[in-house]
Amino acid sequence: SDETLTSRELEVLKLVAEGRTSREIAETLVISIKTVDRHRANIKEKLGARDRVDLTRYAIRRGLVEP
Repeated sequence: SDETLTSRELEVLKLVAEGRTSREIAETLVISIKTVDRHRANIKEKLGARDRVDLTRYAIRRGLVEP
């Protein structure tokens, strides 16, 4: 469910859905790329998502990004 994502994970998800690279997300949030990748893996696992397309669809449904 939505509640399983932390506020940081939601931030990362939003940026992923906007098409940002791990490097761009790391710079935006001032964290390491390794941390971004860990967040991304955790988000995928929590949501049962396979790829960026799944993550983007979820972000749109949640209203995190415009379709």
